[in-house]
Amino acid sequence: MSESPGAVPLPADWAVLGKRAGRSMGYEVLDGSLPGDRAQRYLWSATTGTPDGRDPDGELPWRVFLSTADGEDRPVCAVVDTTWDGSKDSTGRPSYTWRLLLAEWQPASRAGLTWTSLDRAAARTETQPGAEAVLHAERTPAAELADTIDRLGFEWAAGAAALLLDGRHLVITAPRGSALPGIAERVRVLDAICALLPYGCRTWLSGATWAGKTEHALRLVFAGSARSGQLELPLATGRAPAPGGDTARIYLAELSRVRAKRESTADVVAHLLAATAPVPLREGADAVRVLRELDLLDSVLDAVRQGRGQTEEVGRLLALHALDTLAERGQRELVSFLARTAVRPDDGAATALLARHWIPAVPDLLAADVLAQPASKETFALARKYLSLMHALEGTGRPAAFGRLFTALATAPGYDPVWAGQLAYMVEREYGYSTETTDGVLLASPEAGLAWVRGLFTNHARELRPLERLLSLAAAPGAGPFPRWLRFAGALTGHHTAAGATEADATAFVGDNEEAWRIALETARDHGQPAVIGPLWPVLRGVLRAGRQAELLTLLDELARPGAPGLPPGTAAEADLLWLTGRAADPGFRPAAPLPRLLGITDGAPALDRYADALVARTDGDPALRDDVIAALLGDRPDPEHGWPVLTRWMKQRPSIETTVGEGLSRRLMQADYGHWLDLDLPTDLVEGLERTGLGWLRAVRRLRLAVNARAELGELARIIISGCPHRSVTGRLLDEIAALISDCGPDFGYALTAELDRQQPRIGLAVYEALGRDARYRELCARLIRHSHHEETRHRGIIGALSAPAHTAPPRGAYPPRPSPPAAPPSAPQPHPPAPGGPQGAPPRTPDGHPAYPPASSYQEERSPRWGFRLKKKGDG
Repeated sequence: MSESPGAVPLPADWAVLGKRAGRSMGYEVLDGSLPGDRAQRYLWSATTGTPDGRDPDGELPWRVFLSTADGEDRPVCAVVDTTWDGSKDSTGRPSYTWRLLLAEWQPASRAGLTWTSLDRAAARTETQPGAEAVLHAERTPAAELADTIDRLGFEWAAGAAALLLDGRHLVITAPRGSALPGIAERVRVLDAICALLPYGCRTWLSGATWAGKTEHALRLVFAGSARSGQLELPLATGRAPAPGGDTARIYLAELSRVRAKRESTADVVAHLLAATAPVPLREGADAVRVLRELDLLDSVLDAVRQGRGQTEEVGRLLALHALDTLAERGQRELVSFLARTAVRPDDGAATALLARHWIPAVPDLLAADVLAQPASKETFALARKYLSLMHALEGTGRPAAFGRLFTALATAPGYDPVWAGQLAYMVEREYGYSTETTDGVLLASPEAGLAWVRGLFTNHARELRPLERLLSLAAAPGAGPFPRWLRFAGALTGHHTAAGATEADATAFVGDNEEAWRIALETARDHGQPAVIGPLWPVLRGVLRAGRQAELLTLLDELARPGAPGLPPGTAAEADLLWLTGRAADPGFRPAAPLPRLLGITDGAPALDRYADALVARTDGDPALRDDVIAALLGDRPDPEHGWPVLTRWMKQRPSIETTVGEGLSRRLMQADYGHWLDLDLPTDLVEGLERTGLGWLRAVRRLRLAVNARAELGELARIIISGCPHRSVTGRLLDEIAALISDCGPDFGYALTAELDRQQPRIGLAVYEALGRDARYRELCARLIRHSHHEETRHRGIIGALSAPAHTAPPRGAYPPRPSPPAAPPSAPQPHPPAPGGPQGAPPRTPDGHPAYPPASSYQEERSPRWGFRLKKKGDG
């Protein structure tokens, strides 16, 4: 049979009195664990007559409570049931059965066994032939007995108790015009009257739910009327008759006094139930003394409540009153006082008292003391001290004290779950202790679980078995939905993949804790999990908006270090975006600063693809961030290895950004050092867009740059230049490119180039010289060209003069071999070009393979050119 957790097992003897089948005369002990003669003494003491079916108040069963019997020299707690199962003897008369259950006084009094609890336990007790029985009795709460007293009327019940102390035999009868209550209520009435006497008086008290007409010595019974020597007391009819003896009258007066001082009858009952020392009937003064000791209880409890409690006084009180006999409030106050004193530096007296007067409820009482106050640092500190005390007391034979207190604190319904989670972490860290019940609370309550795991992570725990335990428990079949915060916690430590964690998981982990994001990043850093930046993205953006850039950027550099091997490209992009957003708040920061993690990507096109994908995903719907990122990718100087490839991928996915990219390029191309941007592989659509915004020179300049780098023929260079001069005017960036080309390749090359320009389009070469002459920036170049032209002019004049000298006498025939006539030019050979103004006649000379005859290679040394990729410098040319 299942028993209540509060039930105390008590060994009990038993016996059954009845008639054997077929017998007509004589009742005898039929079975039991008691010796027959002893059993008979108790059973005959409980016999009060033959049941009379004509009296409805006297219907079976009858129940008699005994404390002794004639011939017995020690008190007991016993109950006898009189029943009839319908059987008859050989004469046709009913054959009744008396069943005795008997517990010895000492264990019964320690268990606080009263008639109510004995009655309830007896109904559940089974007996086996010849074997001792076990009573599973629960202590009757003082409040329950007090409720019955108050229903009866305190004055009536107190008067009945005083009459019993006066030695009177009482018969409770039905009030005029009323019937008596049922058996269970009669037991409560009998028990309630006795509860107004010290528990020790039960060594001589006896009672019955009904008494017949046979003589008996029972002290308190229900019956139809009183017999000689008995005092009739109608049930609950106001004030009972006054006792005759002085001691009983004093007791009744004291009882009324102590009740008037208190808020409830339960306080008085609890005190009297605690007085388990035997009080003989002839020593009524002891009962008065016990009652007056309630003043000691009051004075000690009052001092404790007012902060004036003394360990010595509490010890004196507990020597008189067993702790488990006090009312629950008194128990809690005394236990809490001793525990609070014990956790402070003292001489150990409080700890010793608590250990000496230990009751199983101590952990629950301490938990109630903590939980009676709102959750705070103070209550947390108090709980910590109590747990330390229980841990120490477990070593003195108080098993499970620590676990019971911890479980009661961590699983208290309705208490602050954050407090409970922090307590669970503290206990696990300091004592290595956890329970499945507490783990269940952590999984069921996000607040408690988050407080627990944040404690674990804040202390940079490398021992992750607690987290692994919780992850396993959450993943077990039937465990319910997996907590989001726990999934993200697993991602932070690598127990779950970051790809499986969502932004909702990260948000659940952070909650409303202002430091949770930092705890998350530090944990991910410690465990090498930079990919959690993705799920944390919206949280981290909020951190930046809150002005905590310095903290976040420092942690980002530690978690996702630029250039770190294995850093996922998408994570690198998200970290760069956060870095860019955070740096934007710095005074003087320019968005064109390079993105540090992008520069560290060395895995080629696939990595750049993933980086660009992350940029697209994170900047959609955020125009300000998008524009800052474009500016950073463009930078102050072009990055053909990282920034520009990412931008081209971005433009393919989101063509709408071409406008922003074009505006950024346009500004850079208008700067003095625009030349760096001409080598980029610009999409045709982008170039056309730039040309429409006022950069009409761009196509020709880029083509010229590419052609020079490719060592194109002079004719190709000339055609490109002409394409950029629709109005025969050489200006702006095109003039700058031509000037740089001539400056790098020398005046001879300049002459050849302008001659080719004039050949293809007359006077365009001269227009180049005119444009250079008008631009003050090129004074030095013009001076070089003028010197060169003067040199050439002097040389040509010498040639003309030599060719114009008078003819001399021809040498003798045969002195020189005849010179062969030059072959006729083929029809397809190019015709001579008309002489260019200001220059030598004819087209520039060509090599045998048809390429333009740049100045002889022997006259130049090749150098790298920052603009062209090469430079031809004439030997000795400054």
